[in-house]
Amino acid sequence: MALHRADVLFRAHEPLRFVYFPTTAVVSLETTLESGESLEVGLVGSDGLAGTAVLPGMSTMSCDGVVQIPGMAHRMTADTLKEEVSASDMLYSMIGRYSQLLLARSMQLTVCNTFHNAEQRCIRWLLTISDLTAHDDIPLTHDGIATRLGLHRPTVTLALGSLQKAGLLGESRGHVVIRDRGGLERACCECYAVVREEQRRLVGY
Repeated sequence: MALHRADVLFRAHEPLRFVYFPTTAVVSLETTLESGESLEVGLVGSDGLAGTAVLPGMSTMSCDGVVQIPGMAHRMTADTLKEEVSASDMLYSMIGRYSQLLLARSMQLTVCNTFHNAEQRCIRWLLTISDLTAHDDIPLTHDGIATRLGLHRPTVTLALGSLQKAGLLGESRGHVVIRDRGGLERACCECYAVVREEQRRLVGY
């Protein structure tokens, strides 16, 4: 099925009705404050499952699931997946390890947002989105990136401008294009590599 930007797939603390396996879409896991401000606390793309609250004793997510990058995904009911998980130790283990990966990403994201500068945070995020979509052309504006990272738009514009001058990125209207992936990885903080290694350790890809 097609997922469109800003589609809300599930809400925090509401019964989970469906789960999604993105193929080309990316789903942002977001926490929203009483003020209405939201911050991205995780990402799900072609690597996994949006809606991991299907293990025994779970029925709701602790965050919202909002489509960040439009694209395609497979959908099934949460109850159906729960039945499959209960019948398969292998599936139970896979979803458990993927849930641990999401937690590791969220913890590293907190570290990155606390200790690393805006340029490094932008690089980490762009590399992650590229991995999850298998594309170097990312359909997002400066506003969209700023919202995801909890930054001001001018800060993102300055950071991306610096990376463009270095020949690492290009831009067209509403798109950011990775020109030199190796250069971006060298300019990034260690957080991207840490999470990538955790992914290899936990889920093997």
